[in-house]
Amino acid sequence: MTTSDDRSAIERVLFRYARAVDRLDYEGIRDCYFPDAIDNHGGYCGPVDGLVEDIRRRHATIDSSQHFISNVLIDFTDDDTAEVESYCLCYLRQARSVGSAEQDLAIIRCRYVDRFERRGGRWRIADRIVVFDESRTERIVDELPTTWVRSRRDVSDPVYRS
Repeated sequence: MTTSDDRSAIERVLFRYARAVDRLDYEGIRDCYFPDAIDNHGGYCGPVDGLVEDIRRRHATIDSSQHFISNVLIDFTDDDTAEVESYCLCYLRQARSVGSAEQDLAIIRCRYVDRFERRGGRWRIADRIVVFDESRTERIVDELPTTWVRSRRDVSDPVYRS
């Protein structure tokens, strides 16, 4: 029998995945999937270890990343399996070129179509297909004051403070 705790656990995996990608927490990404999971992620399709390496490569030049997860619909097919659809809005900003104030900001609208399973008492992604709606790029100038606390793409980000 599934409960609201099961729904919350699945949503937490989705949110932890978004934070792990945005903070380049590769072990955190890996922890959202079962080791035998397959992810079809646009230009990459395969197991989670390959996904982590693909993200490491694609995000090497991205200095700011935000993934917003919403519209989470969870349909339990049995006590230990759920079909989950969630919307994702991504903002991926490329690092500045030397001498330029402008940066490219990619805005991507997509959906995660996931099969979650509960194994050993833990819900994780067993299969994911990323369904893309749009990808566009804009030239921007970041005008955030230098005195404000900036997000960081590693464990030095304030979210990891003890």
